[in-house]
Amino acid sequence: MMVAGIMNLMSNDLNVSEPIVGQLVTLYAITFAIAGPILVKLTNKFAARPLLLITLLIFIIGNLIIAIAPNFSILVIGRILSSAAASLIVVKTLALTALLTSPQNRGKMIGIVYSGFSGANVLGVPIGTIIGDWVGWRFTFVFIVVISVIVGILMYIYIPVSKHNEDVTQATSSNHHQTQSRILSLSEITKYLCITFLLLVANSVTFIYINPLMLSNGHTLSFVSIVLLINGIAGVMGTSMGGFLSDKLTSKYWLTIATTIFIVMMLLLNLVLPGTILLLFTIFIWNVMQWSTNPAVQSGVIEHVDGDTSQVMSWNMSSLNAGIGIGGIVGGLVVSKISIHATTYVTAIIAFLALIIIISLKPRAKYANKVVNND
Repeated sequence: MMVAGIMNLMSNDLNVSEPIVGQLVTLYAITFAIAGPILVKLTNKFAARPLLLITLLIFIIGNLIIAIAPNFSILVIGRILSSAAASLIVVKTLALTALLTSPQNRGKMIGIVYSGFSGANVLGVPIGTIIGDWVGWRFTFVFIVVISVIVGILMYIYIPVSKHNEDVTQATSSNHHQTQSRILSLSEITKYLCITFLLLVANSVTFIYINPLMLSNGHTLSFVSIVLLINGIAGVMGTSMGGFLSDKLTSKYWLTIATTIFIVMMLLLNLVLPGTILLLFTIFIWNVMQWSTNPAVQSGVIEHVDGDTSQVMSWNMSSLNAGIGIGGIVGGLVVSKISIHATTYVTAIIAFLALIIIISLKPRAKYANKVVNND
């Protein structure tokens, strides 16, 4: 999502339109969704630590290519490398999390790993935007490289090299054979995956183009960085709140509430764009509601799986990234064919489709309750 904050800077420097620059988010997300499962399968015989360190090195190389790219075509190559590498790192981390966690805590632990995404938005995107505004967008990707080096050091320290680690690594591809996993309701899981996909499409249509949307109403790039910081804080709060309220109110009930409020905020956004305080409040509520839906979906999915949930969680990850990718495409078409302000209304329409599916969700099945009680 780093591109969202520095879109105008990249567009001016590379002499391409903002809708085209927005497709870098689409390219990243779709490469991520496709490459992750494939790369995990191809590399499942390798030990975790060297594999992750090599993959991180490729991620660093990809971002260095972006930082020094003389034109948009070379930049695309770096984007593909970095997204493919990131997909393996994230999916491998999710798989290791599932394997190293007891079955009764697996869903919760995977949820904690997911919360890294919202945490990254608190710091990464707004800091990257500020760096781009101060010294140029290329240094934003240098910043990513620096952070990646720190990540590499932490990986080297904390991922152990031991027989246990080798067993974990070798088991990644056959985890479902070692830990019983049974889908209790494929139709309900499919609904939840569709909800993830549609909500991320909806959100991305507007969020990816938040930079030109803000600038078109007279706001500065510094204000955009504040907006992105608000978005990140809201993301962390929403992720935590969504899991808690899903447990208290049920996944369906909270998804209904959150999606309805999300739609209302999208319909109000253009009306409050010229302001400041009311605009920040609207954006805050928008992002709290949107981010709170992901743990709610995870909670709902877990209810319909007996045993290991890592497989369906990987499906949810692919749905999430596919939604971001398609949202970038749809948003680009809306911006280029209609107007930047039409993105918010398209977002509301797509979110309404998700709301229809949410309303059709069935209550927690009796067999799911038995699974929970047994655990």
